[in-house]
Amino acid sequence: MSVIAWSWILMVFFIGLMLYLGYAGMKKTKNADDFATARSSYGPIALGLAVCATTASGATFMGIPGTAYTSGFPSLWYPMIYPIGIYGGMLLTAKMVKQMGDKFSNRTIPEIVGERFNSEFLRVGLALLSLLLIFYIVSQLVAAALMFQTMMGLSYQAGLWLTAIVLGIYLVLGGSHSDILTDAVQGFLMLIIAVMITVMFFTGFGVDGGVTAVNDAITAKNPQGGWDTLFIEGHNTYGSAWLVFLILIAHIPFGVLPHIGNKFFALKNGKQMKVFLSFCIVGGALLPMMALGGLLGAAVIPGTLESSDAVIPALFIEVFPPFAAALMAVVVLSAILSTGDGLVVSFSQIFANDLYRKTFAKNNPDKEKVERNSLIIGRVAVVACLGLGILLAYNPPQSLAMFLWIGVGGMVSGLAGPLAIGALWKRANKQGAISSFCVGVISYAVLYMGWIPGLEAITNPFAASGYSILAAAPVMILVTLLTKPMPKEFIDNIYGTEMAVPDSKTISH
Repeated sequence: MSVIAWSWILMVFFIGLMLYLGYAGMKKTKNADDFATARSSYGPIALGLAVCATTASGATFMGIPGTAYTSGFPSLWYPMIYPIGIYGGMLLTAKMVKQMGDKFSNRTIPEIVGERFNSEFLRVGLALLSLLLIFYIVSQLVAAALMFQTMMGLSYQAGLWLTAIVLGIYLVLGGSHSDILTDAVQGFLMLIIAVMITVMFFTGFGVDGGVTAVNDAITAKNPQGGWDTLFIEGHNTYGSAWLVFLILIAHIPFGVLPHIGNKFFALKNGKQMKVFLSFCIVGGALLPMMALGGLLGAAVIPGTLESSDAVIPALFIEVFPPFAAALMAVVVLSAILSTGDGLVVSFSQIFANDLYRKTFAKNNPDKEKVERNSLIIGRVAVVACLGLGILLAYNPPQSLAMFLWIGVGGMVSGLAGPLAIGALWKRANKQGAISSFCVGVISYAVLYMGWIPGLEAITNPFAASGYSILAAAPVMILVTLLTKPMPKEFIDNIYGTEMAVPDSKTISH
């Protein structure tokens, strides 16, 4: 059978499994808190797989290999550096997020930050800023549509609709439970393929002459892409050690973006945090090795691909029999859905929790009605979010890896001070957090959009984010030191070690 025929067979099975897991998630979803957080429901390995899968998006399996395909070895700085930033940031913040989420029944990262600093401004501001994640969602829909186009012969638009429909069904059914159950399975498949790609590269699979021949083939197409080139002169992402350092800085708050940080609530017990984070670090280091597939593809695939983001599916078609190549389509879709579903759930909670439950209905005495409405709003928002995503994705962006950072850059710039510093420094206060948030967000907008007269826009979002974080962090510290500390009783309540961690069934709603 052909690759397309096998792709359809495997894809029907895979989509059926995702919908079944969505049904299983629905059976676990009894209320709005279940839909938003799946609180205290999963062990460290299953949740670790889900977090790794969520962090490694369609960009990891398509965009990053695509960049390696076109730019060569210097582009490996990104997959080597970003896991250090992301999982290093998780080590700094995950424990506090989990403890506060369980103690105060928080459901979102904006709510956590608002609780930590007793600030409605920060909670609402971060919730509204989270709307920028629609760019991230769009990039996942585009990646899925390109995969369906390459591997299954569908039109781009048909692939877009199919992806949104599958996501919509299982997320409306089970929310965060469906998100985590499907992501755990998807993460397992993704890790297998990442290890396979790594072995293929270092053995020079499909190339006569091994890794050396891969390098020769890359330099023949791109003289600046060889392994003896550390930086590409004039490149706005890989042009210098300083730009690479900014990639690291930009990714430190990434691990607590709403679609990742909200998964910490689902860990059964805070005592499992070390095992959970250790697993995340190992898995998180393996998945970016997909970039090596882009390098191998540059040597193996004849001619030039119309879309560099399709290099991994094209590589599998070139070197494997139809069944194995079709299996790759399933894994690429896993990478896309595992990030897309978390993003959509967190996006829905902007409306269901941060704006409705915690803002417009916070004084409503009928808490049961508020919870029912919150669950309904969350499910409706899932559908609305995917509809908007389809609309924005109809004309795909040139580079998925860069496009998704339009929204992410604003988020990490605003989160860096309040959450990363606030998690570690008890002295950090409301005035410092608000100042840092404003400086980070405004700096990113000004730098990325080029609003400073006489200075060009910084089109590299990692650099714009890195500069913004480097501006916001000192502001957090300086303003805090110049203003009064928050009341000792309040801080003791936030950081108290004797936190009673409630069972998910007994949390009052």
